[in-house]
Amino acid sequence: MPDLKISPELALLMEAALEGKLKPPFNSYQIEINWAKLSRLANWHQVRPLLLDHLQNRGEKLEVPAKHLAGLKEFAMGQAVTNMAFLGISVRLYEQLNAVRVKAFLMKGALWAWLLYEKPNQREFGDIDFFIEEGDIDKSLSTLRVNGFEPDPYRKYLMGQDALRSAYLESDYQLPLQPIESHALQSLEIQWRPSYPRYCYVLTWKELSLNMISVNMAGYFIQIPNMENQLLMMVIHHGGVEQWDKLKYMADFVRILRKHSDKLDWSYIQDISGKQGFKRLLSESVGMVRLLTGEAFGGEAFESAMASPSDKFRSAILKHWENERPVLKSKSWRIFLYNMRHRDNLGVKFSIILAHLSYLTNLRLLWHKALWYKKHQS
Repeated sequence: MPDLKISPELALLMEAALEGKLKPPFNSYQIEINWAKLSRLANWHQVRPLLLDHLQNRGEKLEVPAKHLAGLKEFAMGQAVTNMAFLGISVRLYEQLNAVRVKAFLMKGALWAWLLYEKPNQREFGDIDFFIEEGDIDKSLSTLRVNGFEPDPYRKYLMGQDALRSAYLESDYQLPLQPIESHALQSLEIQWRPSYPRYCYVLTWKELSLNMISVNMAGYFIQIPNMENQLLMMVIHHGGVEQWDKLKYMADFVRILRKHSDKLDWSYIQDISGKQGFKRLLSESVGMVRLLTGEAFGGEAFESAMASPSDKFRSAILKHWENERPVLKSKSWRIFLYNMRHRDNLGVKFSIILAHLSYLTNLRLLWHKALWYKKHQS
């Protein structure tokens, strides 16, 4: 493979996020660091606490301009306080949901910060996510309302009418909530699927709740899906939805592989990803980790898989890491095109097309969505 030229700013961030010295084929096309660019990229990739730790513990010290170092320290301190506050909120909400027999588990950033990182404050996140069994959504909303959270105005409108509510729950996967009054936590979400059903990632509570494990979060024990399902959910969200657009996502993936790969049931992971039609995405993602770190994961399950990702897969990730990516009001079309490129076969791609056509024929729901946006934009 030819050398992959990247900026020194991205090279430093990759070393910080992935905890390792970059090796060939990666090479910087210059030596001098543009600190303004580095700060901008660190913000985009959401790896500022990791960058600060790396700069402070790096064997070969760098002369960091005072204002940039101060900015990193200030943010890292705030993130540490936020993570500790969110820990208490997460556990309290989890216990209250359990008390009324809501089937729920904590997921994504608020969990992975404690589960995968040496220091939880290294992982940036700004909200809390719970996965809820679909039949318990109403009960969960009642409990969360008592605790000061309710759906945002748009979802409250859709959930307030029976016909729209049913259509929304069938076509969506998450419900964002906001604080009723002033609160440290500004964003809370419940999910009942790993992604929009029209992208054909089907993991329900029934599958995810099999063989759950107990984990310790700073002295609090909670039940979560096993590590095989954690990895599958990560590939779906970070890869299939977010397209590995930020180093934060790859930092999560590298850590779950380093900590748990040798204990994972890779046959189960291959079986589920194959049935769901994202085995290729999984293989490319593991190959990307091998390219970035020089570490091979998955054992025999990936011996015949690609040792490195395809050129298009790798190039798209590095391009977005280097240049950021436009923030869109809706990423639906972007996600659709990505899944049409990277899912396994024509069968699953045809299913995705049919699911989108079915969604687009739900005229009542789409009409009310458009009506709400038109009213509130004016």
